[in-house]
Amino acid sequence: MLRCHLRYNNIQNRTIKTLHTPVYKINNSEYRENLLSAIKQLDSILNSSSYNKQLLYQGKYKSFPQLINSNDSIKLQKIIRDYTDSLQLNEANNKLKQIDPASKLGKIGLQLFLDTYNGKVSPLATSLAISLMTQYNQYPHPETMKGINMAIRQVQEYIQGNKISANSKSEVDAIVDRLCADNKDSEIIKKILVSLDYQLKSDEIVRVVRGNKTFDEIEVTKGWKFSNGILNSNEAYLRSLEIPQKKLVYIDSKLLVLVYDGALKDANKILPSITYATKLKKPLLLITSGNCSGDALTSIIINNNKNKRQDNPSRTIVIRYDPKNNNGLRLEENHNLINFLKLPNSLGSIYSPNYSEYVPSKMCADQYYGELDSLKATVDEAFLHNEIAWEDGQECNQIQKTITLKIGAQSEIEIDQRISKIDNLINDIICQGLKSGFIPSYGISLAKCTSTLSELLKSSMNSYNKIGIESVLNILYSEMEKSLKSVYGMNSFEATKNVSNTSNDPSFTNAQLRIQEPIQDVTKLGIVEPWNKLNDCLNNTITFMNLLTSCNTIISRVFEKPKKN
Repeated sequence: MLRCHLRYNNIQNRTIKTLHTPVYKINNSEYRENLLSAIKQLDSILNSSSYNKQLLYQGKYKSFPQLINSNDSIKLQKIIRDYTDSLQLNEANNKLKQIDPASKLGKIGLQLFLDTYNGKVSPLATSLAISLMTQYNQYPHPETMKGINMAIRQVQEYIQGNKISANSKSEVDAIVDRLCADNKDSEIIKKILVSLDYQLKSDEIVRVVRGNKTFDEIEVTKGWKFSNGILNSNEAYLRSLEIPQKKLVYIDSKLLVLVYDGALKDANKILPSITYATKLKKPLLLITSGNCSGDALTSIIINNNKNKRQDNPSRTIVIRYDPKNNNGLRLEENHNLINFLKLPNSLGSIYSPNYSEYVPSKMCADQYYGELDSLKATVDEAFLHNEIAWEDGQECNQIQKTITLKIGAQSEIEIDQRISKIDNLINDIICQGLKSGFIPSYGISLAKCTSTLSELLKSSMNSYNKIGIESVLNILYSEMEKSLKSVYGMNSFEATKNVSNTSNDPSFTNAQLRIQEPIQDVTKLGIVEPWNKLNDCLNNTITFMNLLTSCNTIISRVFEKPKKN
């Protein structure tokens, strides 16, 4: 039974407070600080791995701890998930935390923060959010928030206008050489870029995987990319293709292709095609516009297992066609795909159980079956390869070149380290930088914005606006100071002096990094990062603060363990 306390202040003003739905008014300064408590803990964790520092982390099922750097974004996101899970577990096992305002509000603030950043959290993101929200909490006024918004937008405009664009092969190669401490890594990245004609437009193009040799191998594939992969609604079907063990279906020989319009349930609609493919000892790719289930899927599973026992290479691979991943085109409207699959009668080769005269089989093979040269597929995506000549000027978004880099080394530990390092260099730095442009890292680009913000501060007339602008101005200095202390071991006085000299230099790429050394161009040292990552971080910070400052009431719920039967 729900217990509640009803308090009568007067006849017109009543409030209800229950143990299961605590209500918090955010005009209380203590509650506002509580919203940042879990984010502050996360900030401490992330900043212990920033720049040249490393975080010692041991996963739940790992025998030995790992050293993790903030550049390893995948492992860093795993740490964040483990941290949020630990908060949930601690609350479940501690009844006092279930009704503690600081604990509950800290979790709410953290969840709002993570949702705002879409999981792409960095040490800079937590530092920005905490510093700016702490300043706002001291002066909680709409004009303070307006000043913060104005200052961040000014920073974005200034950096956007000064970012570095790498437009030529020589410029990109120079950036690669600066970023790679090892010549071996530099050479392999350049080979990949040559294979792509230096058109690295997406982080899905290059995949860095574990190799089985002592040297690196590059595998280039060009073909049609399906954003959805093998049918994964049935475990028995996945086992028939050995997906649980191999994770991948790779067929490097000719395949038959059957395109089926509609939902496939009846076995008699597909058995003739399976029998035909089995006799030819060829795999069959079945593309359906609806679900494949019932007796039809059972027949496919039985035949896959039977052919596997008899060493027959024939397998039936089922992929569902999704218009959402094909520019909204229905199956019969996607003429590029129909041509790519080499269907003999073009649109007329799409089999429809309602309108087609014959069921696909050996007798009418010349009417229905297309062909493929090879196929690679997982449950997430599929890659089809066919040699086909496109007409001049004809373009197809699904035709894509994919590079698989197989990392080799003398030991598994070295392979894992190189995978993490090269994947970050290619997909997180070089790819993103080529798309959006590069900017100096180590907080240098933020320090360069201090002069433009100083002008904005002078022109502002509202006192609360000035407080907001000053809070952003302090952040611009502190981020570079933090990097100089971590990377070069400076004390506070030395770091402050170098930041001041850097911000006063008119060139966007010049900075003073060492004590009593001249100012130098940091792009020649490879101290760069992609502009879009910083831009996204600033945008998300504004969104998070606007969400948090627009709330005046928070209603939470007490965690309750499920009752056992």
